[in-house]
Amino acid sequence: MKKLLSILGTITLVGTVAPNVVACHNKKLVTNESITAKDLQVFNEIQAKAGEKINQKIKNIPYIDSIKSNLSKIYSKVNKGDTDSYQLKLNNPEDNKMATYFINSFTKIFDNVNHDLQNEYSNYFVDEMPLTLDDEKNIVKVTFIDVENLRNKFPSDVNPEPFSAVRVDYKATLQLKFKQMYASFGITSIYNVTENVTALHAFSDKAVSFLIENIKDYFIKLETVNFGENELFKPLYDQMMWDFAKDTKPLDDIFKTAVKNYIISQKEFQNISITYNDTPLIEKEQNGALTSENKGYDGLTNSAKQNKVLLQEWIGEKMNNGVGWDSIDDIKPTDFVDFYKNNVGPVFNVDDNVGLDLGTFKIKLNYFNIYGLGLSGNVTNKDNEDATITLNLSRAAIDKKLANWGKIIIQFIKYAKGGTFISSFVEFRFPNKTFKKVLEQNKKDGLQSVINFLVKDFKNSDEAKDLEDLDLFNIKLHPLLSKPKGIEQNWSWLEIVWDYQITTPWAMMFTFGESFDGGLYYSFVSSPGSNSGKMGMQFSIAERTKIE
Repeated sequence: MKKLLSILGTITLVGTVAPNVVACHNKKLVTNESITAKDLQVFNEIQAKAGEKINQKIKNIPYIDSIKSNLSKIYSKVNKGDTDSYQLKLNNPEDNKMATYFINSFTKIFDNVNHDLQNEYSNYFVDEMPLTLDDEKNIVKVTFIDVENLRNKFPSDVNPEPFSAVRVDYKATLQLKFKQMYASFGITSIYNVTENVTALHAFSDKAVSFLIENIKDYFIKLETVNFGENELFKPLYDQMMWDFAKDTKPLDDIFKTAVKNYIISQKEFQNISITYNDTPLIEKEQNGALTSENKGYDGLTNSAKQNKVLLQEWIGEKMNNGVGWDSIDDIKPTDFVDFYKNNVGPVFNVDDNVGLDLGTFKIKLNYFNIYGLGLSGNVTNKDNEDATITLNLSRAAIDKKLANWGKIIIQFIKYAKGGTFISSFVEFRFPNKTFKKVLEQNKKDGLQSVINFLVKDFKNSDEAKDLEDLDLFNIKLHPLLSKPKGIEQNWSWLEIVWDYQITTPWAMMFTFGESFDGGLYYSFVSSPGSNSGKMGMQFSIAERTKIE
């Protein structure tokens, strides 16, 4: 049975329970039926709002009293000194009964959120819920908490009789399906289960104070960071991972590696057992300026932008009577930089002394365990306020990457031996040998196979030699739209055409970055599909023997 609930995004929750919502690891188009820009907007909104609603509802879940909750048998699953967790066997009646406690606790909260989302989007979800929990993928693990060492290392005014405690990690797999769009993702919730809640809380308070005192100086040094120059974050800058609106995992991974190395290097931690949870270390305090709408153009979500981002808009007077590039050598990467910042991604048009805000983040203690005990709260600064890290990207760093991208696009056009860009019509031309291979690829998987071949062939060509950031360049179809096959035309030359008569929406874009969501994209040709009732653009690949 599928239990219904809702969540998307990346959050860490305040309190004893620290759910970790992992960014979507599987997002796709289920069928080739048409979807609209509004559909994409709703899909993205559900992802964002679900996380916010859950964070509001689940802040203050307490430690679990095993006696009151009938969970006393859970301590028999692990022994003192065990470093490995025990995974409850859901096909075993005793294990299943214990696991069900945590699953049910989790499900009640998320059912409420799911119903909220259904009510908010009742025009779209009439007879079904937005999201589901896959019961077949539940994972519940039990880990020993070393109460004796906690008592010895972090003594408090509480001095109870010996008692037992374990940490429980529950990982769920959640699914979102809206029309033809689908996403799957995981979430991990952490619980401290004990016979003596008061005493475990007291030990936890001491352990938290110890951890904060010994790591806060490291994070205070990162209060405001130049993202393009700081040694820690420069790898993300180099890979074009600038946008953390949907996915903070790349940034989170950088922080995790750094803090682990720091802890290893500090003598204060040498005789303390510290382990780490499958939860985020960072949490967004404030979103950065980048969004999927303002950093690029995907060819679908903003139809008004299409005329402003045509290829000829940055070729300008250097075109041959409006139908081709007169002298491609006259086009400079700076032409693309100016065009992109003015027409495609105005968010990058920043002042030298301000830069681009990429977000502000808190450091969550939920990531850490001390002697098996899951911690909670945030790292604080010297004023005992939540420490934050603000990432900033300079104008020079932005322009450098945009110029590299523009240079690669220019070289791709040279590789294509020129082209025609007029109004809603885009054509690339290739020599006979290359064109024949394009014909073969179109028969396989349509436009997807064609651009995969062209990108690979381009990167091995003379035109691509010594290009900086070439590994970040790609040409992609919109990941949630169709992969149409072109129609072969035989005029006085051979040509393959993708036009507005294709029933499903499609969009082709130059991309720049390790990932689609994290990087930049610029759709230079797209169509909403003939079913939309709107006119789209036409893209064609012609044999070079065509008379110029």
